Amino acid sequence: MSKEFIINVEHLNKTFNVNKKEMEVLHDITLQIKKGEFITIVGHSGCGKSTLLKIMCGLVEYEDGIVERNGHKVDGPGPNCGMVFQEHRLLPWLKIKDNVAFGLKGMPKEEKDSVVKRHLEMVGLDGFENSYPSQLSGGMSQRAAIARGLANNPTILLLDEPFGALDALTKIQMQNEILRIQKNEKTTMVMVTHDIEEAIYLGDRIVVMSARPGEIKDIIQVDPYVSKKRNSAGFAAYKKRIYDYFFEDTEQKYQQDINELAI
Repeated sequence: MSKEFIINVEHLNKTFNVNKKEMEVLHDITLQIKKGEFITIVGHSGCGKSTLLKIMCGLVEYEDGIVERNGHKVDGPGPNCGMVFQEHRLLPWLKIKDNVAFGLKGMPKEEKDSVVKRHLEMVGLDGFENSYPSQLSGGMSQRAAIARGLANNPTILLLDEPFGALDALTKIQMQNEILRIQKNEKTTMVMVTHDIEEAIYLGDRIVVMSARPGEIKDIIQVDPYVSKKRNSAGFAAYKKRIYDYFFEDTEQKYQQDINELAI
């Protein structure tokens, strides 16, 4: 694998056993991601987007294909790869500073406190270190989860619909926040999202997946000048291109259902 790729996926297939039947979730996925890229992944519900992310992280095993991080086979979670979920998953009995410090094992207290302070400042939560998760808004809780994900200084941060439950204005604020962090920290980020506008706005490249079994239908290189102008014709063209794939999948599924009913 070329050293320029921090994540390498080749011919990955994944099936799950559901009710004693084999269900194919991912089919022949090949994707290379460069250091410092922001990749967004879109597709129908159930197409395997989150499964792909969890395989990259090492939370879900795979049997068929190649998955590498930093040139090494993925065989489990590692400190060089953080993950943020749609639910913040903060521990309610711990203060925010202790939630952020949760993964910092074997570090002297003074150094740990410094790391936590820096990351809370990074996400705009300085002054809330002694608060509990129940005392924070949804957006603030997600900021804390991002700080926790970054505290171990991972080279890769995987985000599984982290802003999906937020209101529209908070979501836009968080999108700008994650872009700022990604630019400043130069962290490679991969985000799964159902929000096509979000995928365009954040991504250097957009991976468009088909309905299950998930295959990569297209990888769209995004012009950063166009992607930051949500009301532009260029932005609308990206949206149409992605929606066309979705409508194509929906029409194919409709025809498949009709054919099955006719048999």
